[in-house]
Amino acid sequence: MPTARSAAPAPLPGCTPLFDARAMREGDRRAVEEHGMPSILLMERAGWVSAHVILARHPDRRSALVVVGPGNNGGDGMVVARHLAEAGWSVTVVAPEGREPEAPDAAVMTAIARSLGLAVEPLTHGFVDPDGPVVVDALLGTGASGAPRGPIGAAVAWMAALQAPVVALDVPSGVEADTGRAPGDAVRAGSTVTYHGHKVGLWVEPGRGLAGQVVVADIGIPSAFGLEPVAWLAGPAAVAAVPPKDAIGDKYRAGAVLVVAGAPGLTGAGCLCARAALRAGAGLVVAAAPAEVQPIMAAQLLEVMCAAVPGGGGHLGPESVEPVLAQARRAGAVALGPGIGREEATTAAVHRLLAALELPVVLDADGLWHLGDDLGRIAGRAAPTVLTPHAGEAARLLGVPRAEVEAGRLDAARELAKRSGAIAVLKGAGTIVAAPDGRLVVNGTGSPALATAGTGDVLTGAVAAFLAKGMDPFVAAAAAVAAHGVAGELADRGDGTVAGDVMEALPSALRRR
Repeated sequence: MPTARSAAPAPLPGCTPLFDARAMREGDRRAVEEHGMPSILLMERAGWVSAHVILARHPDRRSALVVVGPGNNGGDGMVVARHLAEAGWSVTVVAPEGREPEAPDAAVMTAIARSLGLAVEPLTHGFVDPDGPVVVDALLGTGASGAPRGPIGAAVAWMAALQAPVVALDVPSGVEADTGRAPGDAVRAGSTVTYHGHKVGLWVEPGRGLAGQVVVADIGIPSAFGLEPVAWLAGPAAVAAVPPKDAIGDKYRAGAVLVVAGAPGLTGAGCLCARAALRAGAGLVVAAAPAEVQPIMAAQLLEVMCAAVPGGGGHLGPESVEPVLAQARRAGAVALGPGIGREEATTAAVHRLLAALELPVVLDADGLWHLGDDLGRIAGRAAPTVLTPHAGEAARLLGVPRAEVEAGRLDAARELAKRSGAIAVLKGAGTIVAAPDGRLVVNGTGSPALATAGTGDVLTGAVAAFLAKGMDPFVAAAAAVAAHGVAGELADRGDGTVAGDVMEALPSALRRR
């Protein structure tokens, strides 16, 4: 089934292009103006395919409640209603205040449906039996933005509260197709049938969680021409970007990583990071830890060399800087931050290390804390930097409330990369990797099992390992996120899964190359 193709090459193997509403409009325009395809034919195809998806996914149901809006999305809904009725279903079509679809093609489809006895009735906001009809959301389309208002807003709020199964057409109403934002009430769909290509907002939270299972439908737009994606969806095949160890190489050629980590009571994070770097294919890992905690880490790290560096009371400080730089001379990349604590002296050490290190650095956890909201501090680094914050850390770096980051993850990732000049990895469901030049990858792998302490340290180790192999920083970060997600899937033992399980699954994830 032909669907939208990208006009640009994928940044990693096995990536799927993600489009915005503008690109989809361009696809429609070219189909109509360059190929002479009647726009109403595209609407007919969209509704026909959607009806068949509904029939296939809900074989135990025999009725539908189709909620239509005034635009072309409502026209799609009228086509769905007609085909479901033709399949023998009992179909009711409703709209806020009984307002029929008014866009030119949608009005034609409404007239056809009316001639077959499918009149548009006013939406009453009544009870819908969860075991009764499938609810079809054809209220708002990809062009909608902002919080739904007025009668349409009330209809969205009503649908959002339903317990019945909901199938959304193109995008759940209330979700912005370009960002994944849901500024007000939004429909929570069990599945979304989206047309011609994946919309970026269906893969970025909160839109990702509201879309349910996404089905991309071929509606007849030729795939001969490419469209410009705004981002890419990374799948399991992205791990193919990671070069394997070669037959004649040694441990340094495989990649040498220095992990700067450890403080009293916080040694576990550095241990997970160091071992994860090895499991991700690094040939050599050295952990540089304050002398007071080095024996604790050394006892846990049989395959990792543990270098003791001076520090005050078990914490990194200015006196640690030169010894750490000495250890970095044989490394290809540095992981800085897991479990280093938040002492004032450590802040000075982190700042000096970032200025002096001439290697790629992955900055995570407490390392990010020591940046405060001064992202400009790393903007001038000659060597690449990768930041790996979760939403709370990103909020602190950007100086905004956490809720703002969670509501607009795509914008937050872009802003992190822009201000810092670094690769930003905004962790969470659908982790986003953003480059300062505007490149974006959204991760499509992973499992709820990753929601446990320490998995971020495992990711940091994987990113450092790939950087040490000499990979492009953006590609290294995106591939590490994908591999980490696959490892989470492979390691998933339910709610009791721990970070060590994910770490041990990294080699199996990489064998999918």
